[in-house]
Amino acid sequence: MTSATIGDRDVAMLYGDAGSDGETVLRYASKPTVTSSGGPVTTTWDATTGDLRLNYTHKDLIRVSITGSGQRPLELLVGDKATAKTFWREDTAAGPVLVRGSHLLRTATSLHGGRTLALTGDNADDKNIEVFTSADHITWNGRIVDTGADGTGSLTGKIPTAAPVHLPALTNWKHSEESPEAAPGFDDTSWQVADKTTTNSVSGVNAPPVLYADDYGFHTGNTWYRGRFHATGKETGVRLVSDSGGGAQAFSAWLNGTFLGSSTTGSAAFTFPAGVLKSKGDNVISVLTVNMGHEEDYNSTNGNKTARGLTSASVVGAPLTAVTWRLQGVRGGEDLQDTVRGPLSTGGLYGERAGWSLPGYPDGKWKRTSLPTTDTRPGVSWYRSDVALDLPHGQDTSLGLTFTDDPSRKYRATIFVNGWQVGNYVNYLGPQHTFPVPNGILNPNGRNSIAIAVWNLDGSTGGLGKVSLTNYGSYASSLHVAQNDSPRYDAHTYAMPKRPGADVTLDVPDTAQSGRAFTAEATVRVPKDKPSAARLTASLSAPDGWDVSAASPASVERLQPGQSATFTWKVQPQTGKLPSASALTATVHYLQNGRQATGTDERIVGAIPPAPPAGKNAVSDLPFFSSTNGWGPVERDTSVGEQAAGDGRPINIAGASYAKGLGTNADSDIELYLAGNCSRLTAEVGVDDETSGAGTVTFSVTADGKTLVTTPTIHGKQAAVPIDVDISGAQVIDLKVGDGGDGNGNDHGDWGLPMLTCG
Repeated sequence: MTSATIGDRDVAMLYGDAGSDGETVLRYASKPTVTSSGGPVTTTWDATTGDLRLNYTHKDLIRVSITGSGQRPLELLVGDKATAKTFWREDTAAGPVLVRGSHLLRTATSLHGGRTLALTGDNADDKNIEVFTSADHITWNGRIVDTGADGTGSLTGKIPTAAPVHLPALTNWKHSEESPEAAPGFDDTSWQVADKTTTNSVSGVNAPPVLYADDYGFHTGNTWYRGRFHATGKETGVRLVSDSGGGAQAFSAWLNGTFLGSSTTGSAAFTFPAGVLKSKGDNVISVLTVNMGHEEDYNSTNGNKTARGLTSASVVGAPLTAVTWRLQGVRGGEDLQDTVRGPLSTGGLYGERAGWSLPGYPDGKWKRTSLPTTDTRPGVSWYRSDVALDLPHGQDTSLGLTFTDDPSRKYRATIFVNGWQVGNYVNYLGPQHTFPVPNGILNPNGRNSIAIAVWNLDGSTGGLGKVSLTNYGSYASSLHVAQNDSPRYDAHTYAMPKRPGADVTLDVPDTAQSGRAFTAEATVRVPKDKPSAARLTASLSAPDGWDVSAASPASVERLQPGQSATFTWKVQPQTGKLPSASALTATVHYLQNGRQATGTDERIVGAIPPAPPAGKNAVSDLPFFSSTNGWGPVERDTSVGEQAAGDGRPINIAGASYAKGLGTNADSDIELYLAGNCSRLTAEVGVDDETSGAGTVTFSVTADGKTLVTTPTIHGKQAAVPIDVDISGAQVIDLKVGDGGDGNGNDHGDWGLPMLTCG
């Protein structure tokens, strides 16, 4: 119900479900005069009580006028809910007003001492308007409305309607391939080295060094990783875990430029193709990840600090092989390059870092194409087009971009309009296929740049489907949206870093042992297309407590283009227990083109973890080689609880209690280093009772990348399932918990009494 005193009368709007019966009872001192129109109204007067009863059906709009009995006239507007939605109430300095008609009433202002009512709003295709007001004159969006008086005390008139909108087809597409980061020779010397051993994330440190993108200042969009390692001949693949956030997990991987595959589950073990692994020099693993956003949890659990990007990475078949990772996300990290559009409009794709998403980018050499199109090359490629719009003036027109394609094609797209990111389209998931582009970002009366970065996940079904402009609605309106400041491409700002004048490569062992010396070598090479380098000197930095000898040779006088030299050091680690990961950095100073220059390379050296002692060992008492978990950290001897460390409860599976064990949440993976010394693993596994019967999980054990056992799907309240598996000779085993194929909500998987028999 809405009621107001307007002028010399009271007005009330009563409404209900269409077709429902309604009754209104009013009290008067004497019988009033009742007239109605628009539908039947039954009037009953009770002289004894002074009650006037009105009975009617809620349908369309019925007007009931009641006068007399010494009271102000009353205008009852009775309708169904659909009709009520066509009314708007606003309060002015001269009193309230009630407006029927228009798509939206924005403002109502009393002018000229209440004689004029100025209305602003939006209107679609109905030109009729009715205004209940004490004013004599009406304006609509600044124009005088020719009105006539209605018998019920309202003013009626006609207002402009929206002109039709005609949208152009999106054509003149241009295409360019991307993902140079997947090539082994890509220059990543300006990238950060993942060498942190502590984290700000509630995910904890799974295995040093920390790989999480946020710890290196990359909080949005895509982040690239490039890992270098030397092969021993035992390497058969790589196991990767990445958290994208939400239900649109994704990452892709390459080895030495050869595509390994993609994962949309958050984890994968990729096998190295035959002939791709190099026996000498660096092998390079390239991984493209995506951050779909952080949890909006700012409570004590700090879910907003859950890790994004790679969370775990290890070489299958050679667990002690050290991989040194570099990573690059948003250009500039937390020191944004585009301070106008802000952090949510850009990520770490090569094209984003190089300005391909921006209006004015020089794409004249790109290949022309039309949509829809196919592309069997894995990785990222870009599509750009310009479209000129001339939408009707004086109208608020809402447009968007709509994607139409077969959902079997496994690609995802990041969408930019005039440099602003307006959405992420995941073709194989959906459900969103249309993306609004707000006016201000969109120029309704000028040229607009559209750029789409397409990530082909499977290397066979990529490309891009049909992309079209969609009109969500257009209304004659008082609204005027100013254009956003949308900086154009600037060649100087977005020039990519130049390759150094000399390449430095540090060669160190995969692992170090306490007090045992090893040799470190740094090779400096001048590329054939660079000037000669002179007066070269080198230094090696190591962790505190490590001894490093002087470089040999002390200096190199000159290197011509194409030549190289090697500096060596004797390095002796500290005595006592070594960290799981230690960073060494070689720095070479040289003179080139008459200027001082510096080249560096950093490598991670691991420590050999202790093998379990002989006898029976509770797994929860052993150090983890690495661990990942779908919710909070892995807990020892308790359930997983919530996201914080140490917040679990005693382990219970279908009423059975376990004093020892591991509490996890799918998807989870715990790596244990056995050094081939153990023969048997036993455990009882199931869903913890803290979920009250919810949750579905699977458990599996792998040894050196080979799956030994996988349970059927286990449900909440189901009795524990025993695991007893031969692990003889295994270097590393993985205890994995899967989500049963239905997401990981309530998937609190317990390893009850996991025991290793060793020796």
